[in-house]
Amino acid sequence: MEFFIVAQKIGFLFLLMAAGFVLGRTPILAGGMVRKLSWYLVNLALPALIVVSLQIPKSDELVAAGSLIVAVSLAIYALSAGVAVAVPRLLGCMDGEAGVFRFIVIFSNVGFMGYPVVEAVFGADGLFYASLYNLPFHLLVFTLGIFLLQEGAGGRSADIRAVANPGVLAVCIGVLLFAFGIALPPAAVTVLDAAGSTTTPLAMLVVGALLSRMRPDLIFGNRRLYALSAVRLLVLPLMTWLLLAPFIADPMLLGIPVIISAMPAAANTAILAEEFGGNADLASQGVFLSTLFCIATIPGVALFVA
Repeated sequence: MEFFIVAQKIGFLFLLMAAGFVLGRTPILAGGMVRKLSWYLVNLALPALIVVSLQIPKSDELVAAGSLIVAVSLAIYALSAGVAVAVPRLLGCMDGEAGVFRFIVIFSNVGFMGYPVVEAVFGADGLFYASLYNLPFHLLVFTLGIFLLQEGAGGRSADIRAVANPGVLAVCIGVLLFAFGIALPPAAVTVLDAAGSTTTPLAMLVVGALLSRMRPDLIFGNRRLYALSAVRLLVLPLMTWLLLAPFIADPMLLGIPVIISAMPAAANTAILAEEFGGNADLASQGVFLSTLFCIATIPGVALFVA
């Protein structure tokens, strides 16, 4: 079951990337349009998705369980950050590559691919806890993530002002609404959900368009990205399991972090790199290759935690 779910999701992603690749060779998705789509995704679609994902009914039980799963999530991000510091040196990254490599190590595709696999293994309860586990992602990707993508890109230093962006604002609004138990009007939720649902399809179109700029030998020729994919898909979930297994007996609370750690590079890696001046071509290659390889690794990880 998990294999077919993963295969279906990956097939969908690759069809969208293929469409973006073809359109990227035409005036329809020329460089200027890619930039505009990236702006829309970063400034509207992703913030809308964040606010909607935090529209969760509040309860004492939820707060207690949520506090634990968020604490686990923060611990895993700290672990990933430690690995991310070492990976560029171990792989001998060239100038301008380290930031993208660190981003890919820390941030996985928790939403579009992580949620369906978690639901397949643990059901609706698992999906609910996965959404709580994902809370730190939203804040970190728009702060630490942007800093990493900008650092060293084009020989310049990161601009700390870039963290004052709509993504961080959306996290703050979403958390405040949840903390005070405020539910948005149904019409507002519908509009935000409609905008947020465009995130993954448009992100994959942009990745495909960015790949269309490169020769095939450049897409597949960076051997460091193969090693990076192994770290992203195999090493990190193993380290996550080794860290948490001695302390967490609940199979669901243990399995969710392991599954999410086994996802490929986040779909918005290339989008954020394009919008904030990072190495968007390298980011697109990382998204493409890690997504390609995960069809062989995710089913094994899912069966292991199940």
